Amino acid sequence: MLKPIQYWVLLALAAVSVLLVVSNIGLYFSNRSAQAQISARAQYLQQSQAIGTLYEDIAKALANLAVEHRDEEVRAMLAQEGFTINAAPVKATESANATAAPTRTGR
Repeated sequence: MLKPIQYWVLLALAAVSVLLVVSNIGLYFSNRSAQAQISARAQYLQQSQAIGTLYEDIAKALANLAVEHRDEEVRAMLAQEGFTINAAPVKATESANATAAPTRTGR
């Protein structure tokens, strides 16, 4: 038979064990939630990188067209998006040889 002090010590250890199990379950689910968020952010970054490359290519094509056709509206739109065109408007005779390379500023 257990002495009263032994009973209370064992009861306290059992209660601590139950509390540790409950906290372990809580930490497990919290960790899974954090892992899901990190995974979603990593996927977003990977997709954004691919889209960013496409965005830059589209901006270069638009810059070339803006230079070739002397289109100030397209230049203004690119400037509004943070791109500057490093080529002066060309004359009609030079338009076949003109290329523009937009550079990203800001953002």
